[in-house]
Amino acid sequence: MTQPTSPGREFRLISADGHVSEPRDLYESRTPKKWRDRVPHVEHRQDGDFWVIPGSSFPPRPITEVTPGTYDAKARLLDLDADGIDAEVLFPNAGPDFARADQDPEFHLAMVQIYNDWITEFAAVDPNRFGACPILPELGADVAVAEIERLVDRPVIAAWLLKSYPHGDTILNASDDPAWAAIEQTGKPATIHIGLRANAGFNFATPLPGTLHFQDAPGRMLEIIFSGVLDRFPTLNVFFAEVDCGWLPYFAQVSDDNYLRRTRSEVHDMWETPKLSRLPSDYMRERFPASFITDPFAVKNRHAVGVERMLWSSDYPHLTTDWPYSWKTVHLTFADVPDDERYAILAGNAQRLFGFGLNA
Repeated sequence: MTQPTSPGREFRLISADGHVSEPRDLYESRTPKKWRDRVPHVEHRQDGDFWVIPGSSFPPRPITEVTPGTYDAKARLLDLDADGIDAEVLFPNAGPDFARADQDPEFHLAMVQIYNDWITEFAAVDPNRFGACPILPELGADVAVAEIERLVDRPVIAAWLLKSYPHGDTILNASDDPAWAAIEQTGKPATIHIGLRANAGFNFATPLPGTLHFQDAPGRMLEIIFSGVLDRFPTLNVFFAEVDCGWLPYFAQVSDDNYLRRTRSEVHDMWETPKLSRLPSDYMRERFPASFITDPFAVKNRHAVGVERMLWSSDYPHLTTDWPYSWKTVHLTFADVPDDERYAILAGNAQRLFGFGLNA
């Protein structure tokens, strides 16, 4: 096999959300000896090799189920080529979630940095086709800022991934402002993949979890808007990955309606609604780009959603991906979409937001 190359590549299809899994020996090989018994590792058993996460409620996973393209950058480039995808933003399947900040801050930071070093090394195999999303530590804004400063000169950064807010939980407060300032200064967005999670992780109370990928996003958008973060940091964007887009016009409309009713009413109730300089929908449309996997409703209603905020993604290698036939689905979904709008959603918006093509 020959390694694909990308200089001068024309971007026609960019996945704003694909997933990686760390190599089997990543944490064992890079973790100080004092913590080595606490990190994910491979156990050799009579019925095969299994990926084991100490203390996890998830059962050991057979290594044969892990696709090489999720942990080997050269294999991933071949998988992209097989699907006709020109570039991809890389998110963790889980990353260092096993190292929770509230349980051992020092261990948490070390594991986050091991992951961040690895994902930027992975992306550096072809910086024109891979965009890395380093994870921000959950130990306070000063630690998050230090990690941004440690990584910012690496030319593969696409966005800064929040698992919780920098101070360490899922309720935004003003102590996070230095982290927002540092992110804004990099020119790259913050990103939330599906939603922020508390210590217990996500809780999808349904046998079809993919149908509720947007459940955290609506309230999260309003929390960020009404906190004033977007006014204090006027060029900061927050990219919501894998939340789909069809629900966005409805939520924007009902948010505006409720906001106007409350701020114009002379009747005071239990809800205190801060005054905004703009309508909620204005912030949403301009500052919250979002990605979808297969969302024909959103594509059909793209002008209500906002063409300029929609980004396509493959979600490789998860159940929802159409790999290696993504173009078949794209052609069916975008059959009636004008070329300029089609290009924006499939590639142009991602180039502008994440900077693909700047490293040629």
